[in-house]
Amino acid sequence: MEPAAGSEDSTRPTNESSPPFESGTELAQERLSSRTEKPMTSFACLLLALSADAAPETFGQLAQPRASLHYDVLGPLTDYRPAVGDILLSTSKLLRTKIIYRLALVGVPSHAGVVVRMPDGRLGVFEAGGGGEHHTRTTSLEDRFYRGKDKAIWVRKPKTPLTAEQETRLSEYAALNEGKGFTRWRAIELMPLVPTGPRGPIRTFFLGKPVGFREEYFCTENVLEGLVYAGKLDGETIRPTATSPRDLQLDRSTNLYIRLHPPLACGWYPPALWIGCEQTPACRVKPEPKRGLLRFGR
Repeated sequence: MEPAAGSEDSTRPTNESSPPFESGTELAQERLSSRTEKPMTSFACLLLALSADAAPETFGQLAQPRASLHYDVLGPLTDYRPAVGDILLSTSKLLRTKIIYRLALVGVPSHAGVVVRMPDGRLGVFEAGGGGEHHTRTTSLEDRFYRGKDKAIWVRKPKTPLTAEQETRLSEYAALNEGKGFTRWRAIELMPLVPTGPRGPIRTFFLGKPVGFREEYFCTENVLEGLVYAGKLDGETIRPTATSPRDLQLDRSTNLYIRLHPPLACGWYPPALWIGCEQTPACRVKPEPKRGLLRFGR
């Protein structure tokens, strides 16, 4: 339906993708109003006001960015200043996670999350699964980075910061999907030989498109659906259910469609290894993974 003249949609910048789920704003207003008894406009204004006071502070350091799976630290290091839209990619130390991803033939990394602004103005990481959890939730930066279940964490920062509207919509997406289920079956469906999956030489051209809200999410599916909802990614080319964390890490894929349409290649810098405090496992220098078709790490 054509937007009315002078409406908010008509003033949207043309260089950013418009969110395809326009009905989500009404749904968000209804659900958030039932929780807070405040209109959605108040929620958005509150986020903007709090974000102005919550200026990003340094949170550890980042090695130099590069599209690789190496664990070695490439200097010089730079201070990490978290921002909404940063994408976290990590490798788990949990044995069951390693087994699942080996079976799915997608390798490391094994998890993805996205930085959002929480209702109290602080930054947090919205993720599906990860750390032994089986639901979607927003975790504070301290709890997410220092939970001790990751062998390594990489950060991909957007080349262009999210606009105020995109930040609000991404936070809205996280609020609406808080506490939903996490599905491991989606990792198995990433195998090209699974007939019901969206990942295949031809299938991905037609399957795996964004749908907006779901009852359960896979980690990369959750991140990409949120960025499409926020208007930061183009919903016409993104395939959330067919994309693995490894695809987001390397900007290349064994899948033909995703190799032609890498989701983050144009809008995000390459991944940078995060370096925390001395006690954090992620800050220690790791040996490079063995070379081969699939480098799973250890």
